[in-house]
Amino acid sequence: MRNLDPQEVERHVWRCVLTRRSFDARNADKSSRQGGPRCRGVRLKDVIEAAALNKTTALRILRVLESHDLAARDGAGAFILGSRVLWWENCYRRNFELLAVVRPVLERLRDVTGETVTFSILMGDQTVVIDQVVSANVTSTRFELGASAPLHAGASGRVILAYLDPERYKKLLRFPRLQRLTERTITNRILLERELNKCRRNGFTVSRGERFPNTCSIAAPVFDSNRKVLGVISVLGPADRLTPTVSKSIAPVLLKETRLLAEQISRANSGPEKAFRRNYKASRG
Repeated sequence: MRNLDPQEVERHVWRCVLTRRSFDARNADKSSRQGGPRCRGVRLKDVIEAAALNKTTALRILRVLESHDLAARDGAGAFILGSRVLWWENCYRRNFELLAVVRPVLERLRDVTGETVTFSILMGDQTVVIDQVVSANVTSTRFELGASAPLHAGASGRVILAYLDPERYKKLLRFPRLQRLTERTITNRILLERELNKCRRNGFTVSRGERFPNTCSIAAPVFDSNRKVLGVISVLGPADRLTPTVSKSIAPVLLKETRLLAEQISRANSGPEKAFRRNYKASRG
């Protein structure tokens, strides 16, 4: 078996967190309060049988997951979800209501542009894709849910960097060298700052081949009522299809949709709508 890339492991576990449907922690907790069986971990034997792996491979994978806090062992030695997975899921649950209003916007942009559209948020010191709608084109660009990238590489991260407060900006870019993902990744801090200033002026940014060769992304922020970035919407596809002319034509459409979305979110979080949602939730217990 090939060596396991820790980032690849994280991406796969992230995808499980974002798409899992069979387990609801609240139901498990409710069951335990009502005297039902508590949710238990899984034994090595269970993993071997479920994943059709041999013992050596299964144990090796589980140890890698443990080393990155993606898995842990309970008092009986069974494997359970690690603290990092639980933190990720908590972040996802907090953004669940936001995704309900973001999703239609992603779909509209996909239908208008014909390209894949993603919604990403800042998590730690990276951008993380938490929703996407995929282009129907045979050749298209797409990410797995949970795909992450450093903030200096690509359009989504650059948008987040552009609107961070100075103190956090310095903290996130405290390392003396910026990681180069492709030959087009911007690692020069002067050039990066120039691109960030352009993003602030235009309200969007475009990247070409900075994370993956022959890809292009146009990204714009979704603000809350305090002009803080809630997330980033990106339209992405093959660079030979998203030419500079096409990218320029997409930008106004993207800006209009992100502005309308920000207004919708702002209305939902203030005034009568907020009171209605609060009362509605209270009435449902």
